[in-house]
Amino acid sequence: MSQKSKPGGITARITYNNCFQWKNKLASYLALKLLHPYRPTAPQQTASMSHLEHSNSPVTKEVGITGGNYTTKRRRSKSNSRRIRQRQLDFQSIIPCKVNIQSLPEDIALRITSKLTLKEAAQMCVLSSTWRQACVFHPNLYFGIQTVLGSRANTELIFTDPRKRMLTTNKFIERVDAILKNHCTTQVNKFAIEFGLSTEHASHINRWVSFAIASKARVVVLNLSPNKSALDRDNYDFPFQLFDGHSGSHLQALQLHWVTLGPPPDFCGFANLKMLDLVFLIVSQDLQHLLSKCCVLEWLRIRLCFFQLPSLSSLCVQEPLYRLQYLCVEDCAFREIEFHAPNLMTFEYKGSRTLINLNECLKLKTATIRLYLNDTLEYVLTWIPCILPQVDTLSVKLRISSKMSGFTQPPLKFIQLRHLTMEITSCCDPNSVFQLAFLLEAAPLLEDLHFDMFGFDLCHGDLDDIMDLPHYHLKIVCIDGFYGTAGQVGLAKYIFKNALALEHLIVKPGWKLKLPTSTSTGYERYGRQEANKKLVPLDTNSVLTIL
Repeated sequence: MSQKSKPGGITARITYNNCFQWKNKLASYLALKLLHPYRPTAPQQTASMSHLEHSNSPVTKEVGITGGNYTTKRRRSKSNSRRIRQRQLDFQSIIPCKVNIQSLPEDIALRITSKLTLKEAAQMCVLSSTWRQACVFHPNLYFGIQTVLGSRANTELIFTDPRKRMLTTNKFIERVDAILKNHCTTQVNKFAIEFGLSTEHASHINRWVSFAIASKARVVVLNLSPNKSALDRDNYDFPFQLFDGHSGSHLQALQLHWVTLGPPPDFCGFANLKMLDLVFLIVSQDLQHLLSKCCVLEWLRIRLCFFQLPSLSSLCVQEPLYRLQYLCVEDCAFREIEFHAPNLMTFEYKGSRTLINLNECLKLKTATIRLYLNDTLEYVLTWIPCILPQVDTLSVKLRISSKMSGFTQPPLKFIQLRHLTMEITSCCDPNSVFQLAFLLEAAPLLEDLHFDMFGFDLCHGDLDDIMDLPHYHLKIVCIDGFYGTAGQVGLAKYIFKNALALEHLIVKPGWKLKLPTSTSTGYERYGRQEANKKLVPLDTNSVLTIL
């Protein structure tokens, strides 16, 4: 027997034998609290439950049930406080009955168990005989290496030793099968598998997918990538044959990592799928055929996509996706990307130069473009306005390798662009930063401009090739990574001179790349000195801030 001192001078005595009773009563209280319309209406019990719900001390998430004085947030008189101090919480009178989860309606059981994680539900099964079925009623089934094999599972050891990996994989499969065999609910909200599996385990994964279909799961996650080598292309083939018009109608979100996609020509699609996340794919059939069968799709991401045949490297979805609002394509070698999505609002692209057709996406307002190629800013000023003419907020990451020659004005303009962030890495010609002055002409309505600059060396230069052009909307400019190169100083001078509505020019000295502390501090100190010497005298309107 142990003693623990509680607030207010009250000592609670809890033994090992009755800890199960406290846990059982807590589970019963949770059920009664959630089942408000089903509570007994006896006066004594109703009053007691009211005291328990408004009490601050007895129930906490970390400790569970503790002893202590009854407290209230109401203003207390002396007599009322004395009366409250004399009353102690009696759980035996407050909760005279037990609630068996097996006796509850299924929707109520789902509501209760959904408040717990799968691991907590399993612990409740062990600690309370009344709640022995809590785990098998759980609506969110997440099977990961830590969840199934325990928090002490050494991931690195398991997946570096082939024999250990095989034993661990077999144990993982056996435990998942055991849980699903005993699961008795007819509806699952989320079904997730996150474990490194491949095509040799297809029969087990197909069985689990069939369970998700039979239980009408709304969210299905198959992440088969944990601890797999990037060279391992022995991907599991997603079983499109298990889905038909009826079985796939409940699916609303599908996340597939490290699988092979080969939808057959007669695949009927997912009628109610709203979210599709595809990562590290091998495409064996036309991917656009799958997307064209997802008519209500709202969110789509395709990342790290590989093709078995060169003819499959085109992503042109001819069927209109009227509900698509978010589209992300990253690290894929698509030769062409075309979507008809009139309600698309956000577009993200990461990769090399390719043909992108989003001309019908007139509501597209936010875009992020990250390019691999070493090119001049001319490509950005001619390509992005062509594919994103209506964009309002744009983030661009690029490398500038050389100075533009013979480029005097941008042929196309951002007609709606107001917020622009640019992450720029310059090499070969540090003076290429001068080209950024063309942005003021390319975006006449620009209001907010933020530069993140990497890799600029000290050099000398001028802006003779760029003609002054007044800008009437630019209000805020930030130059992060400033350390006094001629290009950076010249760009700041150009902004001072031509941004007539400028309110804030924020300069943050420093070197953005990782360097030893002493070297980084030296660049920051030098950048601050250059800013004070060359920019402060130009600040006639008191808009300059040096961080």
